[in-house]
Amino acid sequence: MNLTAIVLSITAFFLIAYDIYIISKRGKQESISAYVIRGSFKYPLAVLVFGILLGHLFWSMKTEDIYYNTECTIKDK
Repeated sequence: MNLTAIVLSITAFFLIAYDIYIISKRGKQESISAYVIRGSFKYPLAVLVFGILLGHLFWSMKTEDIYYNTECTIKDK
């Protein structure tokens, strides 16, 4: 597993654990989801910025740009 996958996995695990802890101690109003929803009404431009960021992350790429040379080989017919 490379460093990027490790960092993303640890971050996701931390956020999930934190959200479960906060909901159990302080209620749903303090959860990450509630905070994001309240923030989106207060700062609608942030929603646009996150949309652009997610569009950048999930936009399709050429196959040769996604995989390492050893993982994917395209054969001509």
